[in-house]
Amino acid sequence: MSHQHEDWLEALPLVLLGIRASFKEDISATSSELVYGKPLRLPGEFFKSSALPGGSDPSQLVSRLQSIFSQLQPTPTSRHGTPRVFVYKELKDCEYVFLREGPFLKALQPPYAGPYEVLRRSEKTLVLNIRGKSTTVSVDRVKPAFLLGDQPPSTTSHVSVCVSTRASSPASPSSSTRRTRHVHFAPTT
Repeated sequence: MSHQHEDWLEALPLVLLGIRASFKEDISATSSELVYGKPLRLPGEFFKSSALPGGSDPSQLVSRLQSIFSQLQPTPTSRHGTPRVFVYKELKDCEYVFLREGPFLKALQPPYAGPYEVLRRSEKTLVLNIRGKSTTVSVDRVKPAFLLGDQPPSTTSHVSVCVSTRASSPASPSSSTRRTRHVHFAPTT
């Protein structure tokens, strides 16, 4: 523990019993009476003069307990609130990187965009060529892109959109119920 002496553990039960059994004049009760509703039953050995460590003088007991409690030190706390961000080793010499998108993504949106060309790099930032503009981003938001061919990737994506036209529906749609009754709806304009 944080205390140099080994006998503080022997003094602790006596101190706690004294705190619980001591009469408080301002509330006219002991702390154990407030908790349990009746006073503690103390054994007769506690009232003998031999029960006091360090002699029979209560002032010596008080000074000894004060010295014991003044030497107690709190245990240092641990810090769990500083998570470390993983940074790829390959970022030092890669030519292309993927850039992580913002924290809120749409449904089925990929978390990374790119690959983008690295123009310059420093210890904490990279300057990327994004759509013809140089943009500075943090190394925490990128991961290296490993390309198979010698061709640089195109930063513009070509998406073909296919539009289908519906066949014209009949003028008055009809449906039938279980008992083969036909239901006719009025045409909508």
